[in-house]
Amino acid sequence: MAEFANVTEFVNAGYWLASTDDRLPAANIDATLFTHLFAGYAQLNSGTYQVTVDPSQLILIDQFSSTVKLSNPEVKTLLSIAADAAVFAAMAADPTNRDAFIKSSIAAARGGGFDGLDLQWLYPSSQDQMDNFKTLIHSWHQAVVDDATSLSLPQLLLVATVSNLPYLQSNIQYPADAINQKLDWVNLLSYDFYTPDSSRAATGPSSAFHNPKANALSANFGIRSWAQSLHNLPHKKIVFGIPFHGWAWKLFNSHQHTLFAKADGAATGEYIGPHGQIFYSDVQKFIEDNQAGVEDKDKSYLVAYAYYETTWITYESEYTIADKIALAKTDKVLGYFAFNIAADDASNTLANAAKSNW
Repeated sequence: MAEFANVTEFVNAGYWLASTDDRLPAANIDATLFTHLFAGYAQLNSGTYQVTVDPSQLILIDQFSSTVKLSNPEVKTLLSIAADAAVFAAMAADPTNRDAFIKSSIAAARGGGFDGLDLQWLYPSSQDQMDNFKTLIHSWHQAVVDDATSLSLPQLLLVATVSNLPYLQSNIQYPADAINQKLDWVNLLSYDFYTPDSSRAATGPSSAFHNPKANALSANFGIRSWAQSLHNLPHKKIVFGIPFHGWAWKLFNSHQHTLFAKADGAATGEYIGPHGQIFYSDVQKFIEDNQAGVEDKDKSYLVAYAYYETTWITYESEYTIADKIALAKTDKVLGYFAFNIAADDASNTLANAAKSNW
């Protein structure tokens, strides 16, 4: 029934992961900085195709929504569902499996007091799988409509997290019409274009908004490609991602420390995680501890980077975020999401920069 449907005017969202609760407990989230918060992750059981939550995280997930709404009763919460692509593919290919997924996802959302669901199928890898994805979101949407009607409650939001581009290859395209009709929006993974694993021999602008060197590896190209995909998917279905983590490379030569400088894979050291990933808060510690050199806004790519000796880190600054959001707003997107909010510093520098510039 139409009166139970959600109308989303804009999205200033953030992801919180139960696995980072030790770094950012849900009770410490300033939910006033967000219109929507995603909690991750629920899983998809590979045998039953039901949505489940790891028992060790069940209390954290189930209490997330009620906890963050203490500081912002208006914030909408969504349960994010992640699994191996093959498990999603097997679920979507079979009507019985789809039904198990759909029913259990709605039950999990209602049980935890969530306002919606987020499907993280990364990624459907054939046109058959894309067709099954289309069938899934049609059935899922009908189920949440029926659920809202039977309970006389607001309809659950339905979101899918998708590739930065609306196709994986020219002949494997997302079903834009079904997305437009049946999902509230899609979250574009518009970051991690370059990492020390994918680009071992040279540094790169991991979350480039523009990319003069490789246009397709940029958030701007993703936003515009999705908007143009199939019958012009409305911009108001597009939410683009801003990473609160950076990536650290080991420079080949400490005196050559620009974008695309010669490198030798991931850097190691204090604050730097596996494969070179580093949280924004730790980037700030790295800069302060080492009095590192900083470019806080490269104008060509709209990324920041810092360097000291042979360690080179690309990341988002409050200045790159301000410019990215201003440019995305001119494209009339629905909004942005931050991944993940535990990577911000104690002052919520990045989240504040995002919200204040929306």
